Amino acid sequence: MSIALLFNQKHTKEWEIKLRDLLPKTKIEVYPNIENTEDVEFLITWKPHENYVNEFPNLKVVQSVGAGIDHLLHTPLDSKIKIARIVDENLKHDMFEHVLTCILASMKNFPFYQIDKGNKIWEPKSYKSINKTVITILGLGEIGKFVAEKLYHLGFIVNGWSNSAKDLDNISSFYGENQFYKSVESADFIINLLPLTPVTENILNASFFNSCKPNSVLINVGRGRHLNEIDLLNALEMHQIKAAYLDVFTEEPLNENHPFWTNNKVFITPHVASLTNVNSAIHQIIDNYVKFKQGEKLNHSVDLKRGY
Repeated sequence: MSIALLFNQKHTKEWEIKLRDLLPKTKIEVYPNIENTEDVEFLITWKPHENYVNEFPNLKVVQSVGAGIDHLLHTPLDSKIKIARIVDENLKHDMFEHVLTCILASMKNFPFYQIDKGNKIWEPKSYKSINKTVITILGLGEIGKFVAEKLYHLGFIVNGWSNSAKDLDNISSFYGENQFYKSVESADFIINLLPLTPVTENILNASFFNSCKPNSVLINVGRGRHLNEIDLLNALEMHQIKAAYLDVFTEEPLNENHPFWTNNKVFITPHVASLTNVNSAIHQIIDNYVKFKQGEKLNHSVDLKRGY
């Protein structure tokens, strides 16, 4: 039995060193340097290539090193293969800090003042205050719930939308398809933290933007495929929304010819809202490896039918 690391767009060296240190009697290999693919039963991965599972005939566990698992699903997975993800306090805190930075910068017009600076324009703009700002969180899972509660305690008015009903103190909860558009009607900021499923793919589309306030701001830190990029550009041009802060994209890295690069209402970060911390995540992964060997249920296992 061996553990294999298969990463794209992420370095493996630190993970490899820590795994070897903490599991000295376990064979740790890094793709593509696998001595015998039949020995690999536990795969630790991020954005693997298509049909990756077919290279490991005895694979039993696929462990994502991120909070999401959609990057694994371009290849059909045998129901016998267990899927697990990372749930990390550091991820939640980092996501909150990223989102808060976007909100405050937008409320006080800092990005637009930077644009004005480049054009030597002196033009004071009206701004919003925290206690009069309405925020809707799309997705009230582990991270969404945490972000919603932290924003409320800062004084924001917070709504949340999820697939099923949630009972959260001080958060106005909307749920189900019938309440989706209603949840964003009054929002000054809309933060997408939904999991990517067949139901949520392309959910940020023309109908969604038609339901938004003209001065609302979209913050997408979920997945790129939640967003219809053409519909967003049209919504910005038609002043259906004010601006968009995007950390995730359908294609990453973003193509150099993409119109987002030159649109002054679109603010881009390169998928950095919350990065997995190796030091904390490695212990979750090792714990799951031990549970797997002992035939126990994995921590943070994923239901493939739901997609999370």
